Amino acid sequence: MQLLLLRLLQFIIGFVGIGLVVLVHEAGHFLAARILGVRVEVFGIGMGPVIFSHQGRNTEYRISLIPFGGYCRMDGSIDLIKALRDDEKSFQKGEYGSYFTTTPLVRLVIFAFGPLTNFLLSALLFLIVSLIPTYMAADAPRIALVSDYPALFSASIEQPELKSGDYILSVGGTEVSTWQEAEALISTSGSRELAMTVLREGTQLEVTAHGISQDGGYVYGISLWQEPVIGRSEGTELFQSGDRILSVNGDEISNTYDFYNHSGTDMEITLDRNGQEITLFLPASTSFPFAWHSDLIPSPREGFFASIAHSFSRALRAVADTISSLLNIVNQNSEEVRNEITGPTRAAQTIGNITTLGFESRSADGIRAFLYLLSLVSISLCVANLIPIPTFDGGQMVINLYQLVTGRELRPKSYVVFHIAGLVFTAVILVALYSLDIIHYLS
Repeated sequence: MQLLLLRLLQFIIGFVGIGLVVLVHEAGHFLAARILGVRVEVFGIGMGPVIFSHQGRNTEYRISLIPFGGYCRMDGSIDLIKALRDDEKSFQKGEYGSYFTTTPLVRLVIFAFGPLTNFLLSALLFLIVSLIPTYMAADAPRIALVSDYPALFSASIEQPELKSGDYILSVGGTEVSTWQEAEALISTSGSRELAMTVLREGTQLEVTAHGISQDGGYVYGISLWQEPVIGRSEGTELFQSGDRILSVNGDEISNTYDFYNHSGTDMEITLDRNGQEITLFLPASTSFPFAWHSDLIPSPREGFFASIAHSFSRALRAVADTISSLLNIVNQNSEEVRNEITGPTRAAQTIGNITTLGFESRSADGIRAFLYLLSLVSISLCVANLIPIPTFDGGQMVINLYQLVTGRELRPKSYVVFHIAGLVFTAVILVALYSLDIIHYLS
């Protein structure tokens, strides 16, 4: 029952998030229409049967049952009916505030505002995410040589001047205080011979690490010496945060690699828990129900204006990645397409699942995850609506751009034909997306 309620909560979180993104998209059309003098008859979120409606001064506001999509129906139905009845070739005459009595440029701007607001929303969400404080792992700059653990590493690089357990004080003359800082300097050094200062049993030594060429750079066979302390237990009560593993099958454990040497075998583990030695048994496995402990320190923060620039850059990269994914789908088989594209149900579940996982760690992590995923959904909606399907923004923009360039108005009958074709195409897309979800859950 508890799991069912969690799944329901995840779906609600996801659908609410998607609904908010759609709301912003349609609000873009709504505001553009109102600013440019076009009346909006209906402003709706969702599709299917209407479950809530409110008649405002000039606009009816609706919420529909299916939380996917939305619409902003502008005034002009009377003009369309009249033009069809009189078999007119254009919408030259009509009431003020009608969509059809505006210019192609006005209509183009109205439809462009939907995707534009989604892009701006994505950039704003990226900015908010970047301003939420985050933390990163910070381990002591103590090293383990891969050559001391041949059973765990396929390659063995000898470092005669270094010893497992050494503390790195500087790399290439740059002082370091964490393993993460040392690793960044080592991985980007680009030097076969890398000078280091290390601390060994209280003595400071100047040493040289010897690298071997690999993938255009150099590797040194130096890894993190991590204390065998449990940071987080996952799905079991055997381990608790702060437990320190002392031995496995009678062998002393001084770092995590000593522990991993026993992977794939039954383990009799002795650990220290609050000063008390406890022995427990763990069946043979290569994956373990816990994560190792690392200290956490605040991540570096960009300045506000740099964060704004970075947010727009991330939104642009997301647009490029989304377009690339759509183009790559053409060359994929059906199974890969099902994995690449998700319908609204799976999308909502993914958003809710990742968000709740984030909240299990910290409230800030849950909020960051939710906003980050919504920024990607917003970009997806932006790009998808630019596809030139008649009922999509992209299709309407192409039609109005054609009229703007050629100076020729679309005939009322042609408009109806395009609109019906677009509705059919949209229905097919919705059925396909929900079918992908159904296939996923059934399989």
